[in-house]
Amino acid sequence: MEWHTYYLIPIIYLIAMIVIGVMVSGKQDSRADFYVADNKMNSAVLFSTVLATVVGANTYMGFSGLVYTGGFSLIWMLVAASTSYFVLFFISGRIRKIAEHYEVFTLPDLMAERYNRPVATLTTFCSLIALIGSAGGSILGIGMILNTILGINPIVAIVVTAAITITYTTFGGLMGVALTDWAQTIIMLIGLILVILFGFQAMDPGSSVFSASLNGGELLKGVLGTEFMSTTETVTFMLVIGWVITFMPLNTVSQTQIQRIYSAKSVKSIQRISLLVALFMGVSMAFGLTLIGGIGKSLLPDLANPETILPVLSMEIINPWIGMIIVTGILGACMSTIDSNLLGAGIHVTRDLYEHRLKRKGLPIDDKKTIRLTRWTLVIIGAFSTVAAILTPSIMGLLLFTLKIFAGATFVPIMLGLFWPKANSYGAMAGIIGGGVTTILCSIMQTSIDPVILGLIVSLAGTLLFSLLFKEEGDKGQKFLFKTVTKKDYGIFAGSVVIYAAFMISINFINMWPLLIACSLIGLCVGVIALFAFVMPKKKEKVTVTELENQSN
Repeated sequence: MEWHTYYLIPIIYLIAMIVIGVMVSGKQDSRADFYVADNKMNSAVLFSTVLATVVGANTYMGFSGLVYTGGFSLIWMLVAASTSYFVLFFISGRIRKIAEHYEVFTLPDLMAERYNRPVATLTTFCSLIALIGSAGGSILGIGMILNTILGINPIVAIVVTAAITITYTTFGGLMGVALTDWAQTIIMLIGLILVILFGFQAMDPGSSVFSASLNGGELLKGVLGTEFMSTTETVTFMLVIGWVITFMPLNTVSQTQIQRIYSAKSVKSIQRISLLVALFMGVSMAFGLTLIGGIGKSLLPDLANPETILPVLSMEIINPWIGMIIVTGILGACMSTIDSNLLGAGIHVTRDLYEHRLKRKGLPIDDKKTIRLTRWTLVIIGAFSTVAAILTPSIMGLLLFTLKIFAGATFVPIMLGLFWPKANSYGAMAGIIGGGVTTILCSIMQTSIDPVILGLIVSLAGTLLFSLLFKEEGDKGQKFLFKTVTKKDYGIFAGSVVIYAAFMISINFINMWPLLIACSLIGLCVGVIALFAFVMPKKKEKVTVTELENQSN
């Protein structure tokens, strides 16, 4: 492989990730610091880490590749995924409120508080396997990215990047992960903006960047035709509903998402960020990534691997240096998925298994010892996922399939536990077992209906039936009935839905595309500016001597 100076960019970036992790590690004095950033994560970092948890390399590369192959109608897949955050708006405030009243760091903590320890343990294993599988799949993805783009041996790429990801996650905890997510999100948003602008200019070299971009709809239509540009050609309403149901559990109640809700400074901050992510992901990012798939199809119609369209466009139509920065961002996006899953899996082992064992024996929990054990657990789980990715890549498909098992098994008991006082541990156990087994059997049988949907139906039936048939003493059903959504919140929610719906309707009319392209680019730019602006600490108000004396009294 020929060496280029711009190859230093990803090397410098990877070193910077380790530095961030080591710097943050000095501030990890308690389990709350390491697990949930002491519930004090600011808005910009929280937004980035919530977005990066779901929008990783699979979205940036995989979704653009799908549009490249299947046409613009696949925009509804990412739109369907973004609708989950409207649901998250209603549940995130309640979950954050729970964190104020109870010592909860993980999803099983919540299940133990609402139901009982056996239900929490079962949830732990469902979540743990899914997290390890997702981490392994993303580690394998890194090897594919660097091999395709840079020609690096995939095994070398897997080992090096996995080691770096494990290192900064092990040192930094959730805050270290979130800060790297913040940096990766900024790089990727800038990359999307540049690829769209310069991509349209490459399609119309005689026009300026902005003129070509505003005329992008007509340029794409002239090259690709109306069938490829149609937003309804290859999808049905039921298919979109299936996508919504499939993405919903993973984007709302997974361990990685729950952990970020706990880390928010307040109920209001996580609720507002849920709506921002819904709009940002469903409007600016969905449309932007769809445009990139179309631009790629127009400029490079015979690309061997459509999933590499974003990095290939970055390197070929902009500038190798800028393109390498964007490729580095894609690499970072993949790493953000790995670090989130590794951290979640490590905390499951120490918090939900080790600490529970100490509590059962009546032994004290030492924060520093527990953090040290979590770090070693992260190393072991990361090493296991890396070895699995190198030696037996076929296992990754099996492990990733467990993500569906987690969704089919746990989503219904979690949601009913939050909003239905009559749900009890008998129903939760029946729902988890019934939903999980159904999802596994339907996946093996390759049913025409998505196994997750069938699993959710069985899980719902089991939770309702057993909760009504078998009564449980106590008032656990009343523990989580916090009111966190006000009339003002409903107004903000309604306004967000109107904007969202207006955009979704507008994409079906090509004459509206100049406005939509401009809005998407402006939205991406505002996102970058906001991430820089809101990450800075607020100035502390000056306190007079008199005020200090009053406080001391």
